[in-house]
Amino acid sequence: MALRQSLRKSPWKRLLVRPQQIRFLSAEPATAAADAPAAAEWVPPPHPTKFRSPKVEELFFKMIAMPKEELQLVSKRTLLRIDFDVDEEMAQREAFLAQGGVAAMVGGDAGAPVEEEKVKTAFDLKLLGFDAKSKIKVIKEVRAIAGLGLKEAKEMVEGAPKVIIKGIKKEEAEELKEKLEAIGATIEIV
Repeated sequence: MALRQSLRKSPWKRLLVRPQQIRFLSAEPATAAADAPAAAEWVPPPHPTKFRSPKVEELFFKMIAMPKEELQLVSKRTLLRIDFDVDEEMAQREAFLAQGGVAAMVGGDAGAPVEEEKVKTAFDLKLLGFDAKSKIKVIKEVRAIAGLGLKEAKEMVEGAPKVIIKGIKKEEAEELKEKLEAIGATIEIV
């Protein structure tokens, strides 16, 4: 009776009972099924997984009845057969958990956060200001560096602080900074 009630709550509970105790798709032990009245017979709920093949269904039920160790061996062999690298997946899982797992993804603090330092490879050249005496020289140089027309270069210089060039290498940015500072501009590498 208690088994019947527990099985009504979850269709998976019946899978945890030993196969020799279950009559064909019945949730009751074989001895108790014969004594039960026909009117109060319990019908098991449909299985949540739809099987396309009876072979697959049979294999599934055999696998869930296996001991844990045997099931792990079968799983590993199956994954190796389909070229799935178990060790790589485990390494990725461990790295994910070391970084805080799901709690870190949703913003929670699940331990010491691991921060990776990002090396910046692209820099921006930003004009902060210029000397009033060297305005024309700065406009000409900005025009040459950015490949702008005279009007656009003048608007950029007068609208300082503005980014002149985006996404250049550090060496190139330092070279252009020296060139512009030599004519009277104030430059920052961002």
